[in-house]
Amino acid sequence: MQEQIIEMISEIKEDAQLASSLNEHSNIMEDGGLDSLQLITFVLNVEERFGIEIDFEQFDFNLMESVTTFCNYISELQKTAPV
Repeated sequence: MQEQIIEMISEIKEDAQLASSLNEHSNIMEDGGLDSLQLITFVLNVEERFGIEIDFEQFDFNLMESVTTFCNYISELQKTAPV
């Protein structure tokens, strides 16, 4: 899942080199360099790819402090997502 997240960030940034510089400890916002519009695109892509729904009203942006932290959040959402 971490590789998929990193790949999605580099696709949104249209920067193939970015994928090689990001890792599980990378901050999605700072290291990924996503602006607000790219962040929305990223979240929508994550929702579609992993079959989850992220509530922007209650979303804690601290979950983006690392790729691992965000992946753990996605995994938790997948456990509670209706099939």
